Amino acid sequence: LTVGPKHPGGQLAILSGRGRDCTALFESYHPWNDKHRKVLGAYGEKPPPPDPFYEELKATVRKAFPTGRKETMMRWHTMCGLGSMWCLSIYLFFVVQNIPACLVAGAIMATVGTRLAHEGGHFQVSNKEWVNRLSLFCGYFLTGPSMAWHYRHVISHHAHTNQEEDVDVQYIWIADMLPGWLKILSLPGVMAGAVIEIGPKQIIDLLVLGSVGGHRVDRRLGGLIPEVIVWCAVHWFFGPSWLCYVAFWFVAGSIFMPCSQVAHAILYPDNNKYTSWAKLQIAESCDFASESDFWYHFAFGLTTQIEHHLFPGIGHHCYDTIRKLTKVVCAKHGVTHLDISASKAFGALWMRYVTGVPVPLA
Repeated sequence: LTVGPKHPGGQLAILSGRGRDCTALFESYHPWNDKHRKVLGAYGEKPPPPDPFYEELKATVRKAFPTGRKETMMRWHTMCGLGSMWCLSIYLFFVVQNIPACLVAGAIMATVGTRLAHEGGHFQVSNKEWVNRLSLFCGYFLTGPSMAWHYRHVISHHAHTNQEEDVDVQYIWIADMLPGWLKILSLPGVMAGAVIEIGPKQIIDLLVLGSVGGHRVDRRLGGLIPEVIVWCAVHWFFGPSWLCYVAFWFVAGSIFMPCSQVAHAILYPDNNKYTSWAKLQIAESCDFASESDFWYHFAFGLTTQIEHHLFPGIGHHCYDTIRKLTKVVCAKHGVTHLDISASKAFGALWMRYVTGVPVPLA
């Protein structure tokens, strides 16, 4: 705990991971050197030996990007473009306040706001903690308090992808119990409900339950309580009508839910078979439409999920290069690296949803 105030990623990055298996977080956010191991060893027992497979991946990435963080953070023109579109969504939602405007705001939130929140939450935007925190806060603001995203996505999903501790799949067993026709008829509600789940509903998890998907929430971190107060006040006093919220939730969910789940919900490997956390991350993810600019932007940069889960702190503009390097290392070690078309990926997601059975992809 004494290392918290001195941690380069800030206290939020290190203290919100207390009391859980942080192997994936510890390894994946420190690709440029091995100082994290030396520092941890200085405060107690030495960390376990590094994953040899991941060490080889890191070596190829370091060689491809010799200046490290300087060339792998989010680029300025990307930040300016995303920021401009975010301002438009805020104007449409809080100023124009009609259903067409909120439909557009929902689309912008799903494709642009998600990127700002996602990449800020993964410390891709800046070396300064407050800049990343601001990006996370602003990008997520139309949906809900951004600390919900931090605990859901960074702490739960990335560390435990498609496992019991992954909050993203905590309701999948309920869906699997329902007949396919009912799931199809309920899709509009599911789309809107997904945004309510990751937004307003999370206030209960954060403040009342003190837990997100079974992962303990420290209310003292990240300005959580002031943020919830600000979010509730702004939406209560300045938000549009409930019909506008429903329109926003539906459009945002219709884009966000399939595009965020398509690379994961179709894969459920047996995690007990893997001694390498990096190989498990690859088995739990897939790349899709990896050379398509359209899908890259429409799916808010998540078409290379394998590389993102291996190196979450590296900017999305670097993932195509890393994808090619990862394929070479995987081929050398006999590790399956799935890189499939958008039609195959979304087709598998549809079948997984309707039938409850994963479709073979290899």
